[in-house]
Amino acid sequence: MENIKKLKMTLVTVLIFLAMAGVTLLFMKRQINSIPRYHRYSTSLVPSSAGSMIKPVVTEEAPPAPTPTPAATEPAPLPTEISRYVVEKHTVEWGECFSLVTGDYWGDMFLWPDLYMLNDTRSGDPDLIYPNEVLEIFNRLGEGDNYSAPEREVILEAYIDVYNIYKEIGDEKNNSVWTLLWCAAKYDNDFLDNYAARIDPADRAMAQKYIDEKGIID
Repeated sequence: MENIKKLKMTLVTVLIFLAMAGVTLLFMKRQINSIPRYHRYSTSLVPSSAGSMIKPVVTEEAPPAPTPTPAATEPAPLPTEISRYVVEKHTVEWGECFSLVTGDYWGDMFLWPDLYMLNDTRSGDPDLIYPNEVLEIFNRLGEGDNYSAPEREVILEAYIDVYNIYKEIGDEKNNSVWTLLWCAAKYDNDFLDNYAARIDPADRAMAQKYIDEKGIID
């Protein structure tokens, strides 16, 4: 009987121990689940000297490096000094004129008085060039429709020079004269006023009529 009593006491002790272990494990599981989860962070639990868990060490991910904004490029300044040089030569074909050649090489047929004054042609008539004549193609003034003040002055002076050549040829060139003065206003809307002292009043009046009726060329 004494042995049976001891055995019962041992079993009771074991059961009590197991129950206490289960409670301890359940408590630890709840403690672990109560630790907050951090989105996009790495955490590590660091034991203290007493063996308990201290506050997790939180390390943020480095933000992505900003994309550099490309520096704005400013347009190249227009030249203040004029430099002219030959870049090519052209052999005239049948039916060509200065405006056609100028449009092909410079992309703006209305700059033709400038090209004409840079060449020495046989005819002496700006409206006439002969097949097989060789023209020197100089560097173009301006970029697109942008011209510096000195470049505009060179262009307009070429218009006036061609105007004077037409006037020397005679009245048969009147239509060419009026068209020429009308085209010059493309490079200076006030061309007829600014150059009034160098233009015959009758020619100026006819050119102004062209401008009023057809507008200034773009």
